[in-house]
Amino acid sequence: MNIQENQHTQNLLDDYEKLVLLEYRQKILNSLILASIAVIIGISAINLFQWFKDPHAAYALRNIIVDGLTIGFLFILWQFNRLGKVESVAWILGALIFTLLGETYAIENINQTFLIMALPILLAGFAIRPWAIFIFLAFTLGWYTWIYYANEQVFPYDIFQTGTLIAISIGAYVVATVLNKTISDVVTAYDETIQGWAAALDMRDTETMGHSKRVVELTLRLASRLDVPPKDLIHIRRGVLIHDIGKMAVPDSILHKPTSLTEEEWAIMRKHPEHAYTYLANVKYLRPALDIPYCHHEKWDGSGYPQGLKGEDIPLAARIFAIVDVWDALLSDRPYRPGWEHETIIDYLRKESGKHFDPKIVPVFIEMLQENA
Repeated sequence: MNIQENQHTQNLLDDYEKLVLLEYRQKILNSLILASIAVIIGISAINLFQWFKDPHAAYALRNIIVDGLTIGFLFILWQFNRLGKVESVAWILGALIFTLLGETYAIENINQTFLIMALPILLAGFAIRPWAIFIFLAFTLGWYTWIYYANEQVFPYDIFQTGTLIAISIGAYVVATVLNKTISDVVTAYDETIQGWAAALDMRDTETMGHSKRVVELTLRLASRLDVPPKDLIHIRRGVLIHDIGKMAVPDSILHKPTSLTEEEWAIMRKHPEHAYTYLANVKYLRPALDIPYCHHEKWDGSGYPQGLKGEDIPLAARIFAIVDVWDALLSDRPYRPGWEHETIIDYLRKESGKHFDPKIVPVFIEMLQENA
């Protein structure tokens, strides 16, 4: 592995917790954007009703057009948020809210507008980072002060309102920080539980000991090269660690048999992906990770198991992992055979491209291996 690739892989593993927090922020932003779209649609319906009542009401038509453009813009932000551009979207949305409020304020309602400025402040804390709260707070206080002096002091500077906004900001900072810490602790507990399951399986199936941990790194690197979104790497990592958890239901007499399995024994062994799905389908946080435990024995040509999926009907995560899984299995020594040479395995992968493996992924994986040979 070259230095750059090694550093990239290490960053993926070190940033695991950040990826989970990114997913949490993404959900908050999705909810906020969709709620905003719903509100604007409601306002547009009112404007449309007014326009039908009075077709000469130019303001209503103008508002409808503005609302349509705003919905389109929010939809674009929603798409970018789905791609993982969470912080950029949050900054843009916060700036948009701040600008719209700043442009539409009225002097007689200045104090109410000032407090509504808490919206981008709260958004910053929960969708960007807690410290971003104070950036929006500084802009808001600056805006309020500028309005005060620009209007020749026609209204009193409200210290109470200022103090209220500062208190809201400090409270939001504390809550966002505590939430992030709580999520971090929960993620750590989840991760340690999954690693414990993987270790338990290793203790039971000594023939493949260490296999799950070894293939995590290769799978993450390959997924990253295939431009899998960062948020999906969380579920891929979890899926890899528990990919053989269904073997816990396979009897020792079959799992540890030193000779070839009979047809009846193979039928039992092939049930382990279904066992994994049965065990874990009701575990909400693991549901997105089940593509790998359930589908990593499916084959591109449809001859795999347990569902006989074919081509791109097989989830991408399972197609990525299937190549890495076979690579590590063939590379490792077994009681009944020594590990294969690198070039022999590469030839095998090329031969199975379009049969066992996704033909688009095989060359990417081989290129990755050869770059770091």
